[in-house]
Amino acid sequence: MSGAAHVRIARARGEADQAKARLMGTVEEAKARLAPGKLASDAVQSAKDKSIVAADDAVTAVKDNPGLTAGIATAAVLFIARKPLFSAVRGLFRGSDTDTHDNASRREADELEKLNG
Repeated sequence: MSGAAHVRIARARGEADQAKARLMGTVEEAKARLAPGKLASDAVQSAKDKSIVAADDAVTAVKDNPGLTAGIATAAVLFIARKPLFSAVRGLFRGSDTDTHDNASRREADELEKLNG
């Protein structure tokens, strides 16, 4: 082999070594990106970022439509508290019937006392 052939072979080996080093660097970078801890951390950070954006959008919507927001909040509260509210309203109506009955019983008792003496 001539000296030129040795130079070409050495140059080719150098280029191959450089390509191998680049490939190994890429493989190490891929391993780092695909590590379970890194993936979980990225997912958590992404969720935080999205929730911040959603919260900011919600605040803007509330500021732009306070009446609508109040109406929706009121409807939600009434829906959540519907059973206790209905019970309270029923109790009010039952209470008025009971009060009338109790008053009538008291009047009868008073009249009986007057008659008896």
